[in-house]
Amino acid sequence: MPASDIVARIPLLRPLAVRNFALLWSGSVLSSLGFQLTLIAFPWLVLRLTGDPLAMGLVLAASGLPRAVFMVVGGVATDRFSSRSVLLAVTWLRFAVMAAMGVLIASDLINMPIVFTAALFFGVIDAFAWPASSAFVPKLVSDELLPSANALLQGLSQLSVMIGPAVAGMAIAYFGKWGSGEMTGIAILFMVDALGFAVALITLGLIRVTEPRDGGEASLAGMWASLSEGFYATWRDRPVRIIALSFAAFTFFWRGPFLVGIPILADQRFESGAMAFGMIGSAFGVGALVGLILAGSLPRLSVRWFGALIILDMSIFGASLLVYALTPSLAAALVATAVSGLVDSYLVVTLISWLQSRVANALLGRVMSMMMLFTNGLAPVSAALAGALIRFSAEGVLAACGTILMVMTVVFSFTPFVRNLGLTTAEVAAQRA
Repeated sequence: MPASDIVARIPLLRPLAVRNFALLWSGSVLSSLGFQLTLIAFPWLVLRLTGDPLAMGLVLAASGLPRAVFMVVGGVATDRFSSRSVLLAVTWLRFAVMAAMGVLIASDLINMPIVFTAALFFGVIDAFAWPASSAFVPKLVSDELLPSANALLQGLSQLSVMIGPAVAGMAIAYFGKWGSGEMTGIAILFMVDALGFAVALITLGLIRVTEPRDGGEASLAGMWASLSEGFYATWRDRPVRIIALSFAAFTFFWRGPFLVGIPILADQRFESGAMAFGMIGSAFGVGALVGLILAGSLPRLSVRWFGALIILDMSIFGASLLVYALTPSLAAALVATAVSGLVDSYLVVTLISWLQSRVANALLGRVMSMMMLFTNGLAPVSAALAGALIRFSAEGVLAACGTILMVMTVVFSFTPFVRNLGLTTAEVAAQRA
């Protein structure tokens, strides 16, 4: 059977029949894997240079802070200059930084000031890349294909998360036998990432699409006006506001406690320690991949179920934290994690796809940057607070956050405008009748 017939028969693959999206996706394959390789190589480099875990934490903070600060500015730039222009610019920068890091490491010229500078660059670049990529997808495919397109991109990212760390570890160990030891392997990983971004530059250059632009004044006052317009566009639209606040709750009460608490519990509670930690992380990845496939393959979910989907996700997140806190069984933790990953990835693809089709193109970059501020921007704050509190009791923090999410589930269940998220007033009235 010809490849075109296979693509046409499988709903998840249909966006690949659209030339512009196929170019974007193919350019993301190597760059996504390369990005995951350097997520392992970067902290390993810091440990080899300093031997100090605190230095690694400071480098991660140096990357996370500008990402949070400049996220909304990235949304303004996306709407002002077009998402493709921003993606081309940040991809060039990513290529240049990764190639430079590879050369410096291979030449034994790397030092911690350079590492901190690179971390700051990565944070600023990501702040512009994330809203631009989210705003670019709906310019390439129809609204009908948005769930499948988002699932394909996020599925590719999820696969790279599952494969990249293992490949990076093996590469560092293998190439560590040659040249400058592990530094040789680290340098090669940065070079591979640079190659991935070079390929992405070529595919982005081949995409042809017309995009509306903000057209605001190129001044500080004009930028502030554009930023305010994006904030009010997010806040005035009640369903968009509810989704943003729900994402914030998921990030604040689940993501930080999970990222900080699970490795500590795995070390303290399970005999296998690091292996148990890895299994829990993999369980979330497997569940998330299944959720992405379902979101991209099943018929598009009716808006009447959006509120119920948010409530379901919040209840599962809350229940999973209670399982971690109260159940000594690794099997129970793995099941809770896999279910959380499945429902959450399905929710994210479904709601983001709906937002991309609901929000006006001229505002999409700014609205998506607001969404990412409530998720990725809040993640470092959540992790920092969880880390400070977990010093006293990991089980206590996980149980408290799980209880808060369960209480929010009950409150949302009895809140009409959350239950009826996405429906118009007439549709709600018809539903009651």
